[in-house]
Amino acid sequence: MSRRPAQPTTGSSRPQLGAVVGHPAGPSRRSRALIGGVATTLAVTLTACAGPAPDEGVIRSDAEYVAVVPADAPAAPDAVAATERLGLLALRSSDQANALVSPASLTFALAMLAEGAHGETAASLDDALGASGAERSDAYNALLGALSGYDGDPGVADDDELPDRPLLHLANQAVLDDQLDAEPAYLDSLATAFDAGIQRTDLGSGEGKALLDSWVRHHTGGLVDASAIQPDPDLRLVLQNAVVLAARWEQPFDEHATSDEDFTGPDGTEPTEMVHQASRWAYAESGGWQAVRLPYVEAFHADVLLPPDGTDPADVPAETLTELTTALDVAEPQQVDLTMPTLKLEPPSLDLGPALEDAGLGGLYDAPDLSGISAEPLVLGGAHQQAYLRLDEEGTVAAAVTELGVEAGAAPSDDPVPMDVNRPYLLRIAHTETALPLFLAAVRSPRH
Repeated sequence: MSRRPAQPTTGSSRPQLGAVVGHPAGPSRRSRALIGGVATTLAVTLTACAGPAPDEGVIRSDAEYVAVVPADAPAAPDAVAATERLGLLALRSSDQANALVSPASLTFALAMLAEGAHGETAASLDDALGASGAERSDAYNALLGALSGYDGDPGVADDDELPDRPLLHLANQAVLDDQLDAEPAYLDSLATAFDAGIQRTDLGSGEGKALLDSWVRHHTGGLVDASAIQPDPDLRLVLQNAVVLAARWEQPFDEHATSDEDFTGPDGTEPTEMVHQASRWAYAESGGWQAVRLPYVEAFHADVLLPPDGTDPADVPAETLTELTTALDVAEPQQVDLTMPTLKLEPPSLDLGPALEDAGLGGLYDAPDLSGISAEPLVLGGAHQQAYLRLDEEGTVAAAVTELGVEAGAAPSDDPVPMDVNRPYLLRIAHTETALPLFLAAVRSPRH
């Protein structure tokens, strides 16, 4: 497939109201663009006392979002495999008793960063993300498009009742500091491949923090209350990805069968609320692991993976996970008598730094080449993910936000040249502007 050439950006640093971030439900993108200004004005009026509207002040490049279908993105399976690998690294980096991460949210955020990377930095991101250059952009674009048919109002996730049809809301945004002079081509790539909006603010101020918080709250349906990024005068860019799922089970569990059963965890055995049902589901075994696939009413599923006794679930070998999920893809349903806990997980914000280090991306924190974003030297100052999950008899609600905080960095320098003044030397003192030498000394014996 040939991609539509990106158009130049407006180059304006003044926010333009009315653009839309992510993929809200309702009218087409073209008609949403026409009504966006009215909607934004109304939102600003209604939320004046509660901080900025989540998409207030969004600016966009003139480049249009170009959807790529999976059939035209040959690297999409590699991007999926890379997402799995990064997700496992993030899971293993958590020190929480109940670790929860969103691999997809992490890789979409990194893929946006990769659009502005060059040299060795680009190569390391390409390795971690499973594809390079235009193939990488197309792969993540296609994955985004494959999910867009289930988009809708993220606020549905906080309703008392789950929607009849699954909701999968995914949104991308880049927030630029007032001091950052961003490359127009980078903004074009964010719009073209990720349908991402751009906001400009003072990231060192409370105003910038309020803007980040508002976007996070809106695009997670309130399940994540605030951004993990704190104001900092060195901040130049924040990349944000939010993902929300709200879905009913294809076969809901009978509430009358829910009861307290023993669950043995790190702190011993204790009664835990469990759902129970015997039904026909896809089932597989590998390496002592058991796996069952629970479909939602449409398009999505949950795999429940039980390790051998004494094995930590985060230590699943990547090949075993692949074997199990591949087997579930083709397994014929069989009768499974399943008992499992209900869940409500809301772990603290996860520092993604250790996972990025394990993925070979530690250089992002040192002296990366992000010159595709800006001529100003930039470094990754922090990477955070916040997540939420609720699972019960009816279905599942889950949300996550990944945020990459990019800061001003030092200009790259050559390795220092050693100079050991351990022998006679010449000292010259001069007037800088005129170069007039004021003092000149041959120092042969500096003892005094």
